[in-house]
Amino acid sequence: MDTINWITLGTGLIAGLGIGTAVTAVIQHALKIKESSFQSQRQDLEKRYRVIILLMYASLEFNRNKTTLHINRPDLEDQQSVLDELKAEWTNMLLFASKETLYALENFIKYPDKENLQQTALSMRQDLGRGLIKLN
Repeated sequence: MDTINWITLGTGLIAGLGIGTAVTAVIQHALKIKESSFQSQRQDLEKRYRVIILLMYASLEFNRNKTTLHINRPDLEDQQSVLDELKAEWTNMLLFASKETLYALENFIKYPDKENLQQTALSMRQDLGRGLIKLN
C-alpha cells in the first residue's frame, strides 16, 4: 500500500469514529430526555392517584375524617360531595388511567366500600408499574 492509501484510510477511520461518537452522543441525549419525561409523568400520575385514594378513604370514613378534610378541603361537606369530587377525578383520569382502573373507580363511586377501594388501589398500582400483589 502506498502512502496516499494509508492517509485516505486513516482519514476515513478518524472521520468514521467522529461521526459514530457524535451519533452515539445524540442518541444517548435523546434517551435521557425521554426517560426524564417518563419519570416526570409517572411522578405526576402517582401524585394524582394518592389524592384519589385519600378521597376514597375520606368518603368511607367521612365522619371520622370530617375535621381534617374540612381544613384541607372546606368545599367537601359530606360523603356525597366527596363522591362528586371522585366523579370529577374519574373524568380527568380518562386522559391517563387504564381501563381497569377507570372501571374500578367507577365501581367504588357506585358502591363505596373497603373492598372496592382496595381493588381500585391495586389497579392503580398496576398502572404505576408496581406489579400485582395479593391481599387477604
